Amino acid sequence: MTDAQLFAGKVAIVTGAGRGIGRSHALLLARHGASVIVNDLGSGITGSGSTSAPADTVVEEIRDAGGIAIADVTDIADWDGTKALVDLAIAQFGRLDIVVNNAGITQYESIETETAASWNRVLAVNLTGTAALMHWAVSHWAAEGPAPHRAIINTSSPAGTNPPPGATSYCVSKAGVAALTIATAAEIAHLGVRVNAMAPMARSRMTDAVPMLDDIMKRPASGFDRMSPDNVTRLMLYLASPSCRFTGRVFGIDGDDIYLFEGMSAETHLSNGGKEWDHQALKQALEEIDQQDQAFMIAPNLHARMGAPRREALDALDVVNRGGVAPKSWKAITS
Repeated sequence: MTDAQLFAGKVAIVTGAGRGIGRSHALLLARHGASVIVNDLGSGITGSGSTSAPADTVVEEIRDAGGIAIADVTDIADWDGTKALVDLAIAQFGRLDIVVNNAGITQYESIETETAASWNRVLAVNLTGTAALMHWAVSHWAAEGPAPHRAIINTSSPAGTNPPPGATSYCVSKAGVAALTIATAAEIAHLGVRVNAMAPMARSRMTDAVPMLDDIMKRPASGFDRMSPDNVTRLMLYLASPSCRFTGRVFGIDGDDIYLFEGMSAETHLSNGGKEWDHQALKQALEEIDQQDQAFMIAPNLHARMGAPRREALDALDVVNRGGVAPKSWKAITS
């Protein structure tokens, strides 16, 4: 089988496929033989508005290149409504093999300035939308029975694996996607479904909205483009393919660098020898532990530019504990 036939006869749903990374996913899956449902509500990065134009444009690109695709504008934040995406795949193509949960929005708010409306919308699209499409896809596969080479690829974020300040709901939603991926892997393996997640660092509408990322995200005059969405799509293609051996894993992707995260690992273990801890014992045992572990960070330059919030938070606490007035320990990332 040639690369061009890698997904011949397969059917894929890609959400948020009208622009950016999702568009790249849809185009490459179609180029490798898959029939693709291009889902995109056509909203802005904060979830406002709706238009079919982005999805229609990508479908036209796929068809012009000889591929097969149809457009869809289902709002994946609607749990019951998301069933329509799976129904569409079955009605149009008779099957479903691959789900790529890519759709996402953000709000640049701290926990102090967050509103219920913005919080609920971000979680609804990024986390609930991912879970809803997984639910309906898995329900369909369960009714059909086990089959080989089914795949779900979810989209987390470096903001979910190493959360920075200033976009709280987005960080929480993307951390939830990673946990959702890990939690469901064992549940659906018996159906022949692999589920993995990517935490991509690449150029998108969201990164375009953050001026401090301009230098990191700019296209090079020549040579390898580290921030091209196509780098993420090449990993997605592997995760969707029969070649992939993994399930329940979270892959960081930053240019040509790929990282495998190890869940929420515990770096330190303390034991009290089978006795109850009391306050003094806990104080003594924890006295020598660093105040804040520094886990490995994907895209370290990004976190450095955000002012190392872990250190800033500790410094601010020290000032307040001494009776002083501390500055806010984060800077708005859109400034």
